[in-house]
Amino acid sequence: MPRPIQIQALLEETIAELFEAALPRLQQEIVRRAVEEVESALIPAPGSSPTDLLNAALNSIQDSFSQAEILRHLLEGVARFSSRAALFVVKGASVTGWQGTGFQDNDSIKHLNLSPSNGLVAKAIQGKTPVQGPAQEFDAGFGSGSNIPVDGNCVVLPLGVKEKVAAVIYADAGLVADNPMDVAALNIICRFSALWLEVAALRKASGASVAQEEPAAQVAAAVPSEPVGAAAAPAMAAVAPVEDEVHKKAKRFAKLLVDEIKLYNQPKVAEGRQNRDLYERLKEDIDKSRATYDKRYGDSAVSGTDYFTQELIRILADNDVSLMGGSFPR
Repeated sequence: MPRPIQIQALLEETIAELFEAALPRLQQEIVRRAVEEVESALIPAPGSSPTDLLNAALNSIQDSFSQAEILRHLLEGVARFSSRAALFVVKGASVTGWQGTGFQDNDSIKHLNLSPSNGLVAKAIQGKTPVQGPAQEFDAGFGSGSNIPVDGNCVVLPLGVKEKVAAVIYADAGLVADNPMDVAALNIICRFSALWLEVAALRKASGASVAQEEPAAQVAAAVPSEPVGAAAAPAMAAVAPVEDEVHKKAKRFAKLLVDEIKLYNQPKVAEGRQNRDLYERLKEDIDKSRATYDKRYGDSAVSGTDYFTQELIRILADNDVSLMGGSFPR
């Protein structure tokens, strides 16, 4: 059975990996800024920039310790860059409303049950990527009558936890004109929330104090956790091979780094694929991320396997190394 000091070290390492890889450009801002109260954060102060609002949203999520708090602040953050937002829990063959914000009747969201195999919901779940389209393709009730968004459209974002879509977020521009959505900001908030849900699950698995959960626990069920209080077995059977565990962490860290490159450079990625010169267009970001990866795993047991290069080719080049270009170091 792992000792408390071992659990603490594991948590610290995992949390550091998640945030170092997923949000390096925002990490210093998040740490430096004080968490704003939700009420004041939801109302932009004169002169507030989108970066200020985004950092405030991420700070609120980062300051959450229970799964319900994370999801509540996720919705509030999404509402800053749209007008109305709702979260639906994906469980098996059902998509059930959990909570809404910005609607005339927010409680009505809790009574909605959607199909995961039709419309925008199916596209978001199956593709694991945000999708946009007419609100009627999400649910007929959202795209008709007095509830229809001002532009008739919406965005649906998957909340991916451990490579599984545990929930979907609905967002639209509401009923008032001149309130456009910032889909890039919405995507960042969802990705950050997914990472913090994993951290909350790790805390819970380690026996740390976690506030009593609301129905959000259904979302956390998508996060597998290892029992730390199980009866002790013979040492060789109870402890996974150290080298295998390092390989898993290294591969996960490499994937997070490359996902981050792709998220912030989507136009360059598309152009690089078309012109077969991805490395030349993304050289600065790739080299910085490679240095981050090498700093953590360059002298470890996985140094003989270059997971970072593997993930670059898989994620950026769709497994076609020729798309990286002739200057790509191999």
